Amino acid sequence: MYVLIVARGVPGPSDPLRGVFELDQAKALQDAGHRVVIAALDARSVRRRRPMGMHLSTVDGVDVVRLDVPLGRVPVGIDHAVHARAMTRLWRAVVDRYGTPEVVHAHFSHYAAALVRSGVLSAGSRRIPMVVTEHDSHLRPGHIDRLRDENCRVGLAGADRVLAVSGALARILVERYGVDVAVVPDVVDVELFDRPAHPRPGINLLSVGNLIERKGMADLCRAVLRVAEGEPGLSLRIAGQGPARPELERLLAAEDPRGRVTLLGALDREQVAEEMAGADGFALFSRWETFGVVYAEAMAAGLPVLATPCGGPEGFLGPGTAVVARGFADQDLTAAVADFVDRLASFDRGLIRTTARRKFAPAALARDLTEVYQGLS
Repeated sequence: MYVLIVARGVPGPSDPLRGVFELDQAKALQDAGHRVVIAALDARSVRRRRPMGMHLSTVDGVDVVRLDVPLGRVPVGIDHAVHARAMTRLWRAVVDRYGTPEVVHAHFSHYAAALVRSGVLSAGSRRIPMVVTEHDSHLRPGHIDRLRDENCRVGLAGADRVLAVSGALARILVERYGVDVAVVPDVVDVELFDRPAHPRPGINLLSVGNLIERKGMADLCRAVLRVAEGEPGLSLRIAGQGPARPELERLLAAEDPRGRVTLLGALDREQVAEEMAGADGFALFSRWETFGVVYAEAMAAGLPVLATPCGGPEGFLGPGTAVVARGFADQDLTAAVADFVDRLASFDRGLIRTTARRKFAPAALARDLTEVYQGLS
């Protein structure tokens, strides 16, 4: 089957994580025997320096047609119009080079809505069916802005099948937009993260995430430092970059004189996988996750996970793989760290790896998506 994946971009040297989940999905489908092309529309502002216009490339064996247009944040109506016009241009480039797809799989309602508004799915002799996978972390109760709301209403209503990456996100889409939703999680490159462990001396926790308020890094640091008063060998390494870094640096300068917490900065996936191989456990106190792929990557590395009740990860974390804090109060987080440290040696890392493979391996995702595509005809 010829599947066109519509994405926000593809990974590159300047932005190694942009579109990485879409690319992983494309590779999984291609390995399963499908013909796959990625159509990437990048409408960020000119401050994101990149060549504008249409580009053809092959990334990890997958053909990519990418259109870069300078837009950024603009009034909602202008955003809708520009995305629809750009999607028409991108569609024509794909069809001219690779032919008309049998099914379109759009990631994020933003791009699904652009496909609907452009009319390209119905422009030929037959309408092309569209599957939408939603995994926008901004889709949480009380935080959905007008642009996302309008795109969800148009994009999800125009889809033949709606998928969400977690049960928590699926419930939001059902309750707010009245659509039928199936849960198909993100794919994880389990082979990348499944490597021999080389733990460091002491008790080493690792956290990975953007340094933004929603990720709860300051709360994690405080909880770890409180527990470390009675656990001299406890340390925390944090991989990630973002606007909250100055706040973290001030916090550590004031409360971490022994240097138990290390800020590693931004790492690529290979570097993250190597950090996981040297850790005893993974911890992230996120406030909200639609899926939480980094928790799944930690499981693929065989790491026990310490999490908060933050939505997506609760759908796949269990007693044999994780400790989940009771809440977000300081005492709950500190108690969770202490419990996690006490239980680290009892976790079966082989079982954790096996669980990750069963839930998130590319072959499992390709099988589930193939069933979805076949059900469209």
